[in-house]
Amino acid sequence: MALVDLVRAVAGRKGATPAQVALAWLLARKPWIVPIPGTTKLHRLEENLGAVNVALTENDLKQIDEASSRLKLEGARLPEAALNMTGR
Repeated sequence: MALVDLVRAVAGRKGATPAQVALAWLLARKPWIVPIPGTTKLHRLEENLGAVNVALTENDLKQIDEASSRLKLEGARLPEAALNMTGR
Protein backbone atom coordinates (compact mmCIF):
# COMPACT_ATOMS: atom_id res chain seq x y z
CA MET A 1 0.00 0.00 0.00
CA ALA A 2 2.97 2.33 0.46
CA LEU A 3 3.58 2.35 -3.30
CA VAL A 4 -0.12 2.94 -3.99
CA ASP A 5 -0.13 5.84 -1.54
CA LEU A 6 2.95 7.34 -3.19
CA VAL A 7 1.45 7.03 -6.69
CA ARG A 8 -1.74 8.66 -5.41
CA ALA A 9 0.29 11.51 -3.89
CA VAL A 10 2.23 12.08 -7.12
CA ALA A 11 -1.06 11.97 -9.05
CA GLY A 12 -2.52 14.61 -6.74
CA ARG A 13 0.46 16.90 -7.28
CA LYS A 14 0.26 16.43 -11.05
CA GLY A 15 -3.51 16.78 -11.38
CA ALA A 16 -3.58 13.27 -12.82
CA THR A 17 -5.07 9.93 -11.89
CA PRO A 18 -3.01 7.16 -10.28
CA ALA A 19 -3.43 5.11 -13.47
CA GLN A 20 -1.98 7.96 -15.53
CA VAL A 21 1.00 8.26 -13.21
CA ALA A 22 1.62 4.51 -13.34
CA LEU A 23 1.54 4.55 -17.14
CA ALA A 24 3.70 7.70 -17.30
CA TRP A 25 6.23 6.02 -15.01
CA LEU A 26 6.39 3.00 -17.31
CA LEU A 27 6.79 5.24 -20.36
CA ALA A 28 9.64 7.10 -18.63
CA ARG A 29 11.53 3.92 -17.66
CA LYS A 30 12.99 2.91 -21.02
CA PRO A 31 12.20 3.97 -24.59
CA TRP A 32 11.42 0.37 -25.54
CA ILE A 33 8.85 -0.19 -22.77
CA VAL A 34 5.38 0.20 -24.21
CA PRO A 35 2.54 -0.44 -21.76
CA ILE A 36 -0.57 -1.89 -23.36
CA PRO A 37 -3.41 -1.39 -20.90
CA GLY A 38 -6.60 -3.23 -21.69
CA THR A 39 -9.96 -1.58 -21.31
CA THR A 40 -13.49 -1.93 -22.56
CA LYS A 41 -14.63 1.54 -21.51
CA LEU A 42 -14.07 4.69 -23.57
CA HIS A 43 -13.54 6.87 -20.49
CA ARG A 44 -10.73 4.54 -19.32
CA LEU A 45 -9.11 4.69 -22.77
CA GLU A 46 -9.21 8.48 -22.61
CA GLU A 47 -7.77 8.38 -19.10
CA ASN A 48 -4.95 6.07 -20.22
CA LEU A 49 -4.15 8.29 -23.20
CA GLY A 50 -3.80 11.22 -20.79
CA ALA A 51 -0.69 9.57 -19.35
CA VAL A 52 1.40 10.97 -22.22
CA ASN A 53 0.70 14.46 -20.84
CA VAL A 54 1.93 13.66 -17.32
CA ALA A 55 5.42 15.10 -16.88
CA LEU A 56 7.23 13.26 -14.12
CA THR A 57 10.29 14.99 -12.67
CA GLU A 58 13.51 13.20 -11.83
CA ASN A 59 12.46 13.41 -8.18
CA ASP A 60 9.06 11.84 -8.97
CA LEU A 61 10.77 9.00 -10.84
CA LYS A 62 13.30 8.51 -8.04
CA GLN A 63 10.57 8.31 -5.39
CA ILE A 64 8.54 5.77 -7.37
CA ASP A 65 11.64 3.71 -8.24
CA GLU A 66 12.76 3.63 -4.60
CA ALA A 67 9.30 2.64 -3.37
CA SER A 68 8.94 -0.10 -5.98
CA SER A 69 12.42 -1.46 -5.26
CA ARG A 70 11.35 -2.13 -1.65
CA LEU A 71 8.44 -4.34 -2.70
CA LYS A 72 8.70 -8.00 -1.85
CA LEU A 73 6.88 -9.88 -4.57
CA GLU A 74 5.48 -13.26 -3.68
CA GLY A 75 3.61 -15.89 -5.60
CA ALA A 76 3.36 -16.84 -9.23
CA ARG A 77 2.93 -14.30 -11.99
CA LEU A 78 -0.16 -16.12 -13.26
CA PRO A 79 -2.41 -18.92 -12.01
CA GLU A 80 -0.92 -22.38 -12.61
CA ALA A 81 -3.40 -23.20 -15.42
CA ALA A 82 -2.40 -20.06 -17.32
CA LEU A 83 1.30 -20.77 -16.80
CA ASN A 84 0.80 -24.29 -18.18
CA MET A 85 -0.66 -22.81 -21.37
CA THR A 86 2.47 -20.69 -21.91
CA GLY A 87 4.82 -23.65 -21.69
CA ARG A 88 6.76 -22.08 -18.81
